[in-house]
Amino acid sequence: MKVNMNIIVGGTDDILDNILSAARTVRKEMKNIFESVETETLQKADICVCLSGNISKYYPKSGIYQARYYSKAKKFMVYVHFSSNEWNSKKTESVSKFLKMYKDYLLELSDIIKKKTTKYKPDFDSRCYEDGIRRMFGNF
Repeated sequence: MKVNMNIIVGGTDDILDNILSAARTVRKEMKNIFESVETETLQKADICVCLSGNISKYYPKSGIYQARYYSKAKKFMVYVHFSSNEWNSKKTESVSKFLKMYKDYLLELSDIIKKKTTKYKPDFDSRCYEDGIRRMFGNF
């Protein structure tokens, strides 16, 4: 499965620099882990990670938004938003909180993907997906 992860940053500050670095590391690991995973129903996942700042006005709070499955393209798209009020002035604490929240959101996506793809073909292996996510975050 091909995984694309776009990261949108709506502002600048020192905390976001560290979180952005962590998000890039997650993107790299996720691509590596899921490149060998193949299902007929889901061949591509586009995840847009939105971090704080000006984009906060589009989403009321941190969470998963606009999860969509395109059956002809066999593609899943989702926005994962992190509100600016999640972070404090402690860089290490903020990055740890980001990683925990992001892991939880990616695990939550397993059920969402399964629900969205099952009506077309029930071959999405949520256990394989969740194991990959846990293995990936175990590396941090």
